Amino acid sequence: MLQHFLLALFLLALSGCSTPRPAVALWYYAPPHNTPTTLYGVGEGVDLASAKVMALSQIAHGISMTLQSRYDKRDQSIRFNAQEQTLQEIEHHITTQAQTLHFSEVHVDKEQWIAGRLYVLVRMDRATLYAQEQRRLQERLNTFRRRFDQMAVRSSLEQFVQLQQFHDAAESLRNRIALLHAIDATRDTSGYRHIIAQYEDRYAVQKNALHLKVVADAVSRGFERIVRQQLLKVGITVDNVGSDGIIDLTSQSKKEQLAGYNIEQCHLHVKCRDGNAMTVASREYVFVGTSRIDFSQSHHDCVQQFASQVTQEGIFKSLGL
Repeated sequence: MLQHFLLALFLLALSGCSTPRPAVALWYYAPPHNTPTTLYGVGEGVDLASAKVMALSQIAHGISMTLQSRYDKRDQSIRFNAQEQTLQEIEHHITTQAQTLHFSEVHVDKEQWIAGRLYVLVRMDRATLYAQEQRRLQERLNTFRRRFDQMAVRSSLEQFVQLQQFHDAAESLRNRIALLHAIDATRDTSGYRHIIAQYEDRYAVQKNALHLKVVADAVSRGFERIVRQQLLKVGITVDNVGSDGIIDLTSQSKKEQLAGYNIEQCHLHVKCRDGNAMTVASREYVFVGTSRIDFSQSHHDCVQQFASQVTQEGIFKSLGL
């Protein structure tokens, strides 16, 4: 009993003499405020790379980016999941998010190691970040401009397809402009907005003016219905004249019964012609439909496969344009 008492007393004395864990520096909990020229962020991680990623994600969040903050999820992983693999996967996700901004020339002003974790304070120059994001936006706009220049001598249908692609990207372009404004609100971004508005106006005018015709053989009626629905959904007029283009659908079908199943193989050929009857695009499909009921259900299965692919790809890519 005396030995146990002396051992407990020794352990108590030893714990009282142990070195307390150092506290995280004040700059981590109260980092410098962002200034008109500089952005600040703090982060922690198992090494410098992961700590910087956390800090850059905080900077992105601080300038009203659409990037999702993963702090809560990461903290939960540290507390309740001791597997390093899980932590690395989450850190990689943060890296992917932060790289959307293409941060460079990031300066580490302060760092502190505590119990195997690194705490950092990083600094980013607003002008540098603005220049990088402005260059990315300009490159995207230049790419579209070159495509529009190439399409100037092409058919109305092909020109509209390019305008449709720009329309699909317009929201993300506006988001990039909003990001520029968030980085530096003193700079004028109205020129970029004007460029987008011009192309969007062209898109609206040409969409209202475009007239297409869809023709199909007897086997392709179901596929024709899908094409018509998707064109109308975009807002294009589908009539019996097709002054700006004709979409031809032809099919070949092979049927067989096997193990109680009705199997139909559909070979669908899509051809797009302009207003002068010149072929501008084409595409081939092969679908296999099965049914225990009859071949009509097998064919319906093929049509549904086509509908799913059109929904996923978009009508113009599905037409080969």
